[in-house]
Amino acid sequence: MPSNAVYLTTTTFERGTKKYSYWALQWRDRTGKNHLKSIGSTRKISKRQAEKLRRKKEYELTTRPGRRDSGKAPTLGDYLEHYLSVRKNELAPATLDLHKQTGRYLAAYFGPGQRIDMIQRADARKFKAALAEGKLQSAGKKKTLGESTQHQHIRNARRIFGIALEDDLINFNPFDRMAGRMPPAKGFHEVTTDEFQKLYEAASPIWQVWIALCFYAGLRRGEALYLRWENIDWARSRLTVIASADWRPKDRDSRVVPIVPELRSILLERFEQAAEGAAYIIPRGSVDPRGCYWPFQRLCKRAGVKPWTQPFHTLRKTRLTRWARDFPQHVVSEWAGHANIETTAEYYLQISESEYDRAAGLPKKAGGKQEA
Repeated sequence: MPSNAVYLTTTTFERGTKKYSYWALQWRDRTGKNHLKSIGSTRKISKRQAEKLRRKKEYELTTRPGRRDSGKAPTLGDYLEHYLSVRKNELAPATLDLHKQTGRYLAAYFGPGQRIDMIQRADARKFKAALAEGKLQSAGKKKTLGESTQHQHIRNARRIFGIALEDDLINFNPFDRMAGRMPPAKGFHEVTTDEFQKLYEAASPIWQVWIALCFYAGLRRGEALYLRWENIDWARSRLTVIASADWRPKDRDSRVVPIVPELRSILLERFEQAAEGAAYIIPRGSVDPRGCYWPFQRLCKRAGVKPWTQPFHTLRKTRLTRWARDFPQHVVSEWAGHANIETTAEYYLQISESEYDRAAGLPKKAGGKQEA
């Protein structure tokens, strides 16, 4: 039998006095094992239709040879190790950590010895239920996961198995029909100019430029940390977020962001104080991007500002929301560095208290929420 050949045959069996006949497809994998798949009754499917299904299957096995040997799929433990090794240079460190945690949850639920092609869609739904019920605590967490975190892990699992499907290790993605979109935040705290100024004055010099890049340029906290002086275009008041040898921005390789006057003055002052030959605006190792929550809480206490959750994300979202008042959505999406405009619209352009006040004709509150 040729390596890519699929043959059309019929199988017949008797039940009592009646005989039943079915069309079947037959092929052999690379180990020599024969496979037989029924495609329907000969009374319901014509030979022409059956031949069409045979050609379709043969084309599938020819163009995606892994389909022929899906029974030799790796175990979940081996596949996760492979997946994380090939994606470590594609994902940001924090994102890679999230995928590692998803992998631990998958291994804790299904077992590292489970073959990945044996995981069904019903199993994926049970896995999601186990996440929601907090049954995977032994995999690294001590409390029930929130809804957004559950969605995050389902999206990660869908991507993990999606790569396996692309590599022909499985016949379908068990997570492909599961909702894993992060629900948009229902509440949004728009940081006022007054709040930011108090934080800025109470912060150390390094934190000052860090929060300023997020508040005035809408940068992610990691993007601000990896920003180099060579990426500043002083003549045109623009900065470029671009990949380097050890870091890559989320969603795309590079983007150009305008430098508003307030940020320009802060950067000029910082540039005059920078050490000779300094490459990064924020010296490497001077702050811990993963341990910023509690330092931010202490900063808020010193500044007399009520703290909010997601410190740097809220600063970034505030900038994007303000830009959206004056610029088209596609422009804001480009400056934000989003892969598609829908992300900007759904998760970042939130309605704030200032919109309600402006619509009602109320006077602008102290703090300048309508800042450009």
